[in-house]
Amino acid sequence: MAFLIAIDRLEANIEEITVGRWLVAEGADVALTQPIVEIITDKITFEYESEAAGVLRAIVAPEKSIVPVHYVIAVIADRDEVLPDFEARNAELLARVRAGVDVHEAAGFSMGFTVSPPTGAKVRATPAARRRARELGVDIAQVAREAAGPVQVEDVERFADTPSAHPREEGRGGGHGTHQ
Repeated sequence: MAFLIAIDRLEANIEEITVGRWLVAEGADVALTQPIVEIITDKITFEYESEAAGVLRAIVAPEKSIVPVHYVIAVIADRDEVLPDFEARNAELLARVRAGVDVHEAAGFSMGFTVSPPTGAKVRATPAARRRARELGVDIAQVAREAAGPVQVEDVERFADTPSAHPREEGRGGGHGTHQ
């Protein structure tokens, strides 16, 4: 299923992003968590890591584009998959922004387009936080349940220091083997 790359609001006051350098060319294969584009805000610059595997079928926002948050900047899909109508979604978003409508509060806008990531519910986290969670062996979804807003590196590190980050493994140790 197609995955639309749209950068969520990372902080309360971030309303737009600048698309930096594309690290993957249109038509190239993309692996899960592969850095594919540089994203620039007024507070941070980071490499967006793909949340889906497939082919970068469409780059919608070229380098140096300034777009509102939630704008579809690219699409990852299978080579032969029919792409969803992301252009209508982007046009609606731009019309709302121009009209001064708060797109974060507009009922169902960000969820109104039914294209799902290939794995479960999307966890809002910075790429650095995802990378740190992998390094520490921490489940980013668990961190997200306790974080206020998108998961940051500090949230991952704070969570990693708690007992719930490393549950006791059951079934290991003595007493469960078969004796003959």
